[in-house]
Parts: sequence; C-alpha cells; structure tokens
Amino acid sequence: MIKNNIRPRASSERLDKLAALENQTSLDWIIKNSSMLELKSNIKMIPKDSLSINIHVPEHEGIATIWGDKWFGQKKISQFRGLLFYDNQFCLVLNDCFIEKKKYQSSQFRAYFLKLINQSGQLVLIFSHPLSLKQWNNCIKKFCKRNNFYKKYKVVELTCQNFYQIQHKKQKSLFTSQVINLATIQNYDQAELLDNYLKILRNSSIINYIETIGVFEEKQMLFIVCKYFKGNSLDQFYNQSKKNFLTQQQIATICNSILLSLKSLSDEELFHGKISFENIVCYSNINIQFGAYLINSNYKFYDSKTISKYIQSTPNYLIAPEINNGINPSTQTDIYQLGIILGLITFFNYNQTFNIDYFQFQTSKLMQLIIQQEKLILKQKQSQDYPQLFSINQLDLIKRMIQPNPNLRISINDALKHVWLINNKEKKIQKLTTQQMVFPSLRTIIEIKDSECDIKKTLNNFSDENSSFVIQGQDHNSLFVQLKQNKKINSETFVDSNDEDDNLLNEKIEKLNQQNYLVPSFKDHFCHYQS
Repeated sequence: MIKNNIRPRASSERLDKLAALENQTSLDWIIKNSSMLELKSNIKMIPKDSLSINIHVPEHEGIATIWGDKWFGQKKISQFRGLLFYDNQFCLVLNDCFIEKKKYQSSQFRAYFLKLINQSGQLVLIFSHPLSLKQWNNCIKKFCKRNNFYKKYKVVELTCQNFYQIQHKKQKSLFTSQVINLATIQNYDQAELLDNYLKILRNSSIINYIETIGVFEEKQMLFIVCKYFKGNSLDQFYNQSKKNFLTQQQIATICNSILLSLKSLSDEELFHGKISFENIVCYSNINIQFGAYLINSNYKFYDSKTISKYIQSTPNYLIAPEINNGINPSTQTDIYQLGIILGLITFFNYNQTFNIDYFQFQTSKLMQLIIQQEKLILKQKQSQDYPQLFSINQLDLIKRMIQPNPNLRISINDALKHVWLINNKEKKIQKLTTQQMVFPSLRTIIEIKDSECDIKKTLNNFSDENSSFVIQGQDHNSLFVQLKQNKKINSETFVDSNDEDDNLLNEKIEKLNQQNYLVPSFKDHFCHYQS
C-alpha cells in the first residue's frame, strides 16, 4: 500500500456541526421499513490494527448511521487519504469502490445515503441531513470510481495519445480525459500497476501529474478526468513536427518538472518506474504557457521473481545498468532514465528517424558523444549537427544522470540545484528583450568563475566596455508552433582577475557551487539553429 506521509488537514467546523445534527436525529424507522433493505451493509472491512499507518488528525470526520447484519446505529466515520474508517476499528480502501448517492423521502420520513460498492459487497452511509450527504460525497468521491460518465460528459476529440478533450453536458465546460481500455489488462501485475497509478494520481502531494477530478468506469473503459490542457507526448512531438524543436528553456522546464515529480514521489517512498518519451506529456493551458506531466507510473513492489517481468516490459535503452545485476527499480533508476531521455533529445538532428532504433544506437555511445562535444566547446567550436545542444552545463547534467554506478549518480536534490537548470530558471524570470544591455547576474558570474581554469582567459579587470554584454530575447512560442526565425549568436566576454577580492569571491563560490570546472556556453543560450 502506498505510504501516506503528508500531514492531513484538520476537520472543519462545518463538519463538526453536521455531526452534531446527525447525532441528535434518530433513523430507527429505517429498520422497520421493508423497502429499505437495500441500505444494509455487508461489505468485508479491513481491521485498522492490521495497517501500519499512524493517523493523528484525519482529513474529515463525522457521524453516519450504518445498518449491519446484526446491529443498527450511529458510528463515527473519518477519511484519510483514500481510506475510510468507521468505529475507529475498520477500514475501507475507497480506490476499489464505486460510489452512488441516493435519497429516500416520504410524507413523514427522509434519509440520504452514500453507497460504496466493491467486489465483496457494499457499505451504506446513512444521513438525516442533505448537507451531510453533500459534504461526505465531495470528500470521498474523488477517491472512488463512478459509472455515469456518458450521462455527464461527451467526447469531443483526440488531443494526445490516449487523451481526449471532453465536455460537461450541462455546464459546457471542457476537460481532458485519459482513457484506458480495461480489456488490455491481462494479468495481476498489470492490474496492480494500474491500481497504484490511480492512487498516485489521487495523492495531492505528488506534483506535475495530471490533476485528477474523477475516475469513471464504463463498459470496460476507464476514464480519468482531469483539468483541461492541450498537449502532446514527446515522441509524438518529434515524429509529427519535422524541423520544429524545443527551446533550451522548454527542455530545462521538462527536466525540472520531472525532477520535481520524482522528488515528491521519493518523499512518499515511491518511484515512477518507466520515464519514457510516451510517458512525458508537454502541455499548455490558460495559466501556464508550457509545462510537463508524468503519466503511466510503473510503480510496484519488485523481488527476484518479478524483476524479470520489469526487464521484459521495459525497452533496453531505459534499463539502468544495476537492474541487470538484480537491483530493484528505484528513484535512482528514474534519474538514469530521465538522463537518457535528455541525452537523446540533446543529440538528435532532423536527418535521423526518431524511433526505437535511434534510441538503442544513440544510447550505446551517449557518454562518448558527451565527451567529444565537451572538447569541442572547450575549443570554442560549435556543432551544427545537434540543434538542441545549448551548453556544456547541459552535457554535465546528462553525464551525472547516466553514471553507470548508482552510488555516483546525481541525486534528485543536487540535480534540481544544477547550474544549467538554475541559469535557465533565472533567464526565464528576467524576460530580457532583444538588444537589452545588462550586467552579469550572480549565477552567470558563478558559471564564469567555475570555468576559468578551462577557458584560460587572461584579462586583468572589468572595463566599461566588457562589463555588460548583449543577450538576445527569446521568442516564447508554444510547443506546437513552428519556430521560423533563426536568432543571432553572440559571444560572451569573460574576465579574469588576480585581485585578493576576487580570490575571496572564488572561495565563496567554491562553497556555494561544488560543480567545479563547468564551462559556460559561449553562446547566449537563447539561440535556435536550423538543421
């Protein structure tokens, strides 16, 4: 079961008042009415003591009436991260349940109830007040499956592989839905992967996954409804848009987004398991011009018997070296896969075919390519073969990610602090316009200082002429709009100084940034190449 580490929200005053109302109302008339037998609960519950989970404050708690086989009465109920507890003794996994809400009303009596149904039976929560029903339905429906998709939504068009634009029939608002054909789930392992994926999507502490609104199951089809976005997976982008390429900031945004997802997964003691081109969706929406989602997590528990199935289901170029030595997938293997993806993008040009053959061939010589390009950049030479190679720092991050020894591989936290990602984040915030004259930022100075030994330039002091440099502005186009204009490439001017003040600065920089001997790109980081 997925670990729950996040501190939950405290119960609201409204729920406390509703619980008091429920406690004051008797529903004994239900057991005397023969037409109300459908409200009986017969579900098999999990004893709370059997779970290794410690809940200090539940997300929601209140009172509901429950009718069992041999008893009828009010029970305390609480909800915590996809688990429903009642009587502080039993637990129900909401992820496995369908939810239905109904009401009974006559001239004398009324009752409102939620049905939670799974393969073992049903649990019925009975309320005397409509607000109680509404509140608890809103609390737990996002964790359950529903079966009225076609009544609520209509499918508009395909927007991405297995993602469709849908529209709410009454409200007319647009959403996006991932659609999974349950008929393709052929064994327990696949069912376990899907179940864990749904739990991850419903975990609000894990970021940069599609924000799930509800899950519907209808006619062997699973609809995962999320907020509306426009997007495409990375493999479709490269295969469908010839001569179009991602900017440096977009590549850095993808890398940073995935790293943040991995960090939040790691905080929950989880991992993704299969970071591939088809499982990275680049999107745009009203609030965000460009971002990246992770989809289709392959998280599960592996052992010596099941690791072979992982190897069989994962492309060879994405298998970290330690996997073949019997080590289970983890966050470190996720880092390796992300590094491979970043490397394949960096060394792709449009004379090649973007497919599995390219992935396999290029991965086998990726480290060699990195070393060759580092030597070229040190000699102040550029390669027109790779339009998405922007900086030697970009190469350094890839090299650290794909280290064969997992103990030497860069960690998530260190990768997020890498100078290449930080520089791109700063430049995105600055929003520099074309031909604007600016002074070097602190991060640019750090980058310069770290690379002094390699560049070996020997100027004495910053002059008025060289204290500023020209940075070309970036055209912030959408992922799917073809870039038409080639930007100018300007050289940066760097200065060495042997003053004592500079030596002190060097010592401070050494402590702040331990990524030594990184050479900055001699381009302006905003250029676009034509192949």
